[in-house]
Amino acid sequence: MNETGIIWTEATWNPNSGCKKITSGCAYCYAFTLAENKRGTAAFPNGFDLTLRPHKLREPYRLKTPSLIFVNSMSDLFWDAIQEEYRDQIVDVIEDTPQHEYQVLTKRPEIMLAYSRRRRLPDNFWAGVTIESQKVAERADILRDVEASIRFVSAEPLLSPLELNWSGIDWCITGGESGNHLSRPKI
Repeated sequence: MNETGIIWTEATWNPNSGCKKITSGCAYCYAFTLAENKRGTAAFPNGFDLTLRPHKLREPYRLKTPSLIFVNSMSDLFWDAIQEEYRDQIVDVIEDTPQHEYQVLTKRPEIMLAYSRRRRLPDNFWAGVTIESQKVAERADILRDVEASIRFVSAEPLLSPLELNWSGIDWCITGGESGNHLSRPKI
């Protein structure tokens, strides 16, 4: 479990790391940059390639006070490379620690929806999607079909104006593109 500078959460929990870029919102992914810069270290031996971290599964049990926890700040729980059995182990921990609230954010809402139809999501599981542009706004429509107590949208990085139907969405995080790549004239 890690303390974080992310202002909309209290801690991050990364029972796995790594992901695959799939949209324009992934172009300057902070997690990719961080993991690749530390490739070969104890923290990220495989860089941004999928790395399961079963030794981290028990971390939420160690928190003494109820916390708001961002799950997989360094990955996407609903990346299809993650086996369903491992995903189940993560959700088992979420279900077994109802004193905490877990923010789960994905760019793959169709996999989250299929999962939620196979297994009921615990009440402390916040289901979220990243919508960085109008081009992927249909993610909100898929999210509305996910049975979750709280549904949220992260419009980070917000790359274009959004016109969304906000019904059934409880919360929104917004932010522009950030990072040192913005100092390059072509970008």
